[in-house]
Amino acid sequence: LSLDYRLFEGPHAADIAGPSDKKSGDLLSKKQMIADMQETSKALEDKKLKIDCFIQALEAEVAEEGGGEGDAAG
Repeated sequence: LSLDYRLFEGPHAADIAGPSDKKSGDLLSKKQMIADMQETSKALEDKKLKIDCFIQALEAEVAEEGGGEGDAAG
């Protein structure tokens, strides 16, 4: 991996690379990262529940139709 030195110069450099000796900032960012990941996990869990309910509804429809036609899942 090679990076052009110009990426780390100029007014945008703070957006790309920060000081590497900030321990308290690292801890705070790790705590924030954990909180963000927990929030994302919860959102994904909610979406999974909705998808599972939708799958069950479709399976019930197929069963009512007496089908199984085109059932690739087996």
